Amino acid sequence: MASTRNSKRPSSSSSSSSNSKWRYDVFLSFRGKHTRNSFTDHLYWALDRGNIKTFRDDEELPRGEEISPHLLKAIEGSRIAIIVFSKTYAHSKWCLDELVKIMECEKGKGQKVFSIFYHVEPSEVRNHTGTYVEAFKNRERNANKEKKKKIEEWKTALRKARKLSGFPLQDRSESKFIEEIVDEIRRLIPKLVHVSENIVGMDENLKQVKLLIDAKSNEVSMVGIYGIGGIGKTTIANVIYNDMLDKFKHHSFLENVRKRSKDDHGLLQLQEKKSCR
Repeated sequence: MASTRNSKRPSSSSSSSSNSKWRYDVFLSFRGKHTRNSFTDHLYWALDRGNIKTFRDDEELPRGEEISPHLLKAIEGSRIAIIVFSKTYAHSKWCLDELVKIMECEKGKGQKVFSIFYHVEPSEVRNHTGTYVEAFKNRERNANKEKKKKIEEWKTALRKARKLSGFPLQDRSESKFIEEIVDEIRRLIPKLVHVSENIVGMDENLKQVKLLIDAKSNEVSMVGIYGIGGIGKTTIANVIYNDMLDKFKHHSFLENVRKRSKDDHGLLQLQEKKSCR
């Protein structure tokens, strides 16, 4: 759940992730009532300043409504999900539904998930104690069979989220805490190479080259793209790199190798760039 504004559009910061299969770098899941205008807002703008494209929904869900399709798509299209567990997070049905979807994407799509424990202990989330047990007691009262099944899904998602990487605030400075989170998120986001938008015929070129590359193989694949100057060989290579880098643990894009290798220490610089990825 997220902050409330008059705009009907979700907020998102700028980034170079538009050429990736992920629409957003980060999806923020939080209970707006206690963190909307404080911690979560500060975190969002810190991510924005770090050029990290972040989704946070700007509308409060009316009581009784289901989580919206556009929100589900935003979760599915995010490389990383950050869950801000506050004291009242479990009091929101919408937040719990978001959490279930996030854990599905963590398992099925390889989405990375980070938990932030904002003025709550990790054990409260895992063991459903404190304000979390209060939230579930209220829901379990007079719950029918279908509702009890839903409650169990929420509890399972909370236990799973607790086991993932997390950032407990404890008694630290919030500004330094946020800086630590942004640094960790930035480290996980691949650096894409620039490609102009809406290049005519690029989809077909990409399809043909990908047929030659077996991303699941442990063997080395080498594909040559040749032709006269100015026809778009480098652009094709850029598009392929951006499209496939998520399939590899390590990746590097080296361009103008022949020219740069002739410079003083050029080969050494190319080797260093390759090894640091």
